[in-house]
Amino acid sequence: MASRPLIGIVACRKKIESHYFHAVGEKYVAAIVEGAGGIPVPIAALGDHFGPRDTLNRIDGLMLTGSHSNVEPHHYGGPASEPGTLHDPERDRTVLPLVKATLELGLPLFAICRGFQEVNVA
Repeated sequence: MASRPLIGIVACRKKIESHYFHAVGEKYVAAIVEGAGGIPVPIAALGDHFGPRDTLNRIDGLMLTGSHSNVEPHHYGGPASEPGTLHDPERDRTVLPLVKATLELGLPLFAICRGFQEVNVA
């Protein structure tokens, strides 16, 4: 039996009550398991704490999920967001370099919603 592909799935950094968590929606995990037959590998939104190739050399593809947050406008030279707009700066610092390296390496990349923003900005 062929081994199942390891699919990286980027987590959002969310504050729940007084603690931060790295979270991935179950619908995205299910899509990797049931739709692609893969094994989901959550990637914590750790910003600058590791290089993108450290992760990409260990996985077979990358999924960029949707989120309630948006990419911060300073990454693409846009005007400041409206007050109350949700951002996830740690995810931005994690994903934007990951996208560039994923494309350079030719790894499969699947982007949904916020993930489209990230690909466009990268």
